[in-house]
Amino acid sequence: MTAATRPRRMPSRRALICLLLAALGAPTTQAQATDGYDGSALYAANCSSCHGIYGEGDGIVTPTLAVVLQDLRYLSQRNGGLFPRDFVTEIVDGRAMRAAHGPEGMPMWGAEFSRAEGYGDGSEARVDAKIQALVGFLESIQIAAPEPAPAQDAQQ
Repeated sequence: MTAATRPRRMPSRRALICLLLAALGAPTTQAQATDGYDGSALYAANCSSCHGIYGEGDGIVTPTLAVVLQDLRYLSQRNGGLFPRDFVTEIVDGRAMRAAHGPEGMPMWGAEFSRAEGYGDGSEARVDAKIQALVGFLESIQIAAPEPAPAQDAQQ
């Protein structure tokens, strides 16, 4: 079999995800960096494959998940107009809320970042900074609730 007649091998899922992220780019915002970490870059590398490039819950692997992901851009709207920073931080970190993630749910990014950083001096501060950068990015992509239409005068 020659190279011209050999069937082409399909690229791996990881390669497709990387190509998609590189081609589409991550959303950009003004409030992204926390202690040197870029929240949008962390999101693109760690979250977008499930939650989607823009947080809409439509990532490339979403069809393979057993749960329906919420649109992350409406966290504030679903919380009475206030971004639930503490709750989102606990979810992203995951180490204190493992039961919420389930055995095959969202990764515990606190544990994942800890493994990547090692366990030496300052590693927990770097892990916390990465989590806060991610949370800051999520806060920056919130879509404000539309203003209610003014009530029309009943006597027209």
